[in-house]
Amino acid sequence: MPARSLAEWARDEPATRDAVLALADQAVALQPAAEAVIQWCLLEREVEQAHVEEGRRVERAYQELAAQLRGLEADPVAAEPLAGLLERHLELLEGALEGASPPEGLGLVAGELVGLRDLLRRTARLRGRSVADIPGL
Repeated sequence: MPARSLAEWARDEPATRDAVLALADQAVALQPAAEAVIQWCLLEREVEQAHVEEGRRVERAYQELAAQLRGLEADPVAAEPLAGLLERHLELLEGALEGASPPEGLGLVAGELVGLRDLLRRTARLRGRSVADIPGL
């Protein structure tokens, strides 16, 4: 039996879709802070303690989002892509904080997260219709 599409899942589980979308929104909102930490670690010889602390704060925030996603027990059609992107963000952030070979930035991973968030937004329903089907939205 083929797996459900994201649109089918969203139609069948609107409350979970809303919760997953909220987590994706929060992850997108963390990206500027994660990017700043990565850049500090990349460009500064000795990273200031305040920047390291900010990095750890952002790291904990991504970990909390991942834990919340696991707690939702959402269908893999939505949970797996978001979990993978959260994990990749954590890897890049940890790589920067560890300093051995800091990444140049979030790069494509940032765009992929925004794309997934936008896809989740388009699966919403408004007056019984998919947002993607309503002109002008």
